[in-house]
Amino acid sequence: MERRETDGERRLVSGEAWREFCDRLKSVGERILEDDFPADPSARAEGFRHLTRLTTYALQWHLEFHDAEFPTFHRYDDDVVKWGGPNTDNHYLRAKIDPRGTYRVRLDTTGLRDLILSTPEGEMQLEHYRVFEERSLGDLQIEPDGRLEVWLSPEEQPRNWVPLHPDVDHVLVRLYVTDWENDAVPSIGIDRVGYEGKAPGALEPSSVAQRLDQAIHWVERTVVYWNRFLAMRRERSGDNVLSPPTAVPGGAADILYGGGWYRLEPGEGLLIECDRPEARYWSIQLYSAPWFESLDLVNRVCSLNGEQMQVDSDGRFRLVVAATDPGIPNWLDTEGRADGMVSYRWIGSSDAPEPTTRIVSLSELRAHLPPDTPSFGPEERRAQLERRRAGATRRFRR
Repeated sequence: MERRETDGERRLVSGEAWREFCDRLKSVGERILEDDFPADPSARAEGFRHLTRLTTYALQWHLEFHDAEFPTFHRYDDDVVKWGGPNTDNHYLRAKIDPRGTYRVRLDTTGLRDLILSTPEGEMQLEHYRVFEERSLGDLQIEPDGRLEVWLSPEEQPRNWVPLHPDVDHVLVRLYVTDWENDAVPSIGIDRVGYEGKAPGALEPSSVAQRLDQAIHWVERTVVYWNRFLAMRRERSGDNVLSPPTAVPGGAADILYGGGWYRLEPGEGLLIECDRPEARYWSIQLYSAPWFESLDLVNRVCSLNGEQMQVDSDGRFRLVVAATDPGIPNWLDTEGRADGMVSYRWIGSSDAPEPTTRIVSLSELRAHLPPDTPSFGPEERRAQLERRRAGATRRFRR
């Protein structure tokens, strides 16, 4: 019987699928030149770098890590490839799964601070996103030697079972690295039961054509979605005010988020004050606009978490968002940006303290702080940055 060529195979073999991918990628580059994106040279440079980062991720995820029969965890939203407001203290991993299959996830939890394992469908930027199940480290039974196995399947398992909804398409794991120098960052394995000792088949041309289409669709939607998301957030909230902590649809159930925009003149800082939350994890950090990337988490203090934050004797913390070093421990470095986004997270919190903000002159900052606020000179800052860089190198192992 004569073999019939599928449309996907024809598109791939003829080069049509690749040409379409390249043409659509070119169009995304033209899209970020339109009026609803910033036009200054620095933002344009960041925009095209952002596009390369999104393309790198999309091609890896859709072509290299998209096999639900032989899945592997794919790291993303790290120190380089990032979008959608990632947490600098998270190690993000995801793996493709088939809701009809049974999967075993394995890791050594020794020294691990915390994790959240989720089973989602879709993504926010595709405007089709649901989270069906979530488990934190405290929800799971760990062996005395620290080993952990989690089972994902439609049928109930005797231990550490996460049921698979018929619409789930991947598993997401967030590892929390609060102490960058000491918290463990374990490798995680995932296997589909019944595929042990087997190997994937030959690469199918029609599959490659389909995945190229999926990859460029993801890039197209991501660039536009987060630009619109941030513009709407700013329009609602205004500048230099942080929203109260609330759960976000599509986010983890026990994470409260809040945030807003800063806009600063030279010599000004945004002073943020808040009661310390009663949470198992909490942090505040800065993002670029409109790319919604974390700032340079390796070489600058663009985020502080509960382990890193100086808390005053009255149980409150005070930090300053500014372009220049204010000489106190709690500084978030804007990288010289006149405006950008501030975001905070309270995780597993029994309360929900709301930060207050005010614009202050950096030359008069001490008048707005408790008298016992420590000074932080150039040597202390240099040591802080050295620890940060070493911690990032340990986490990301490049």
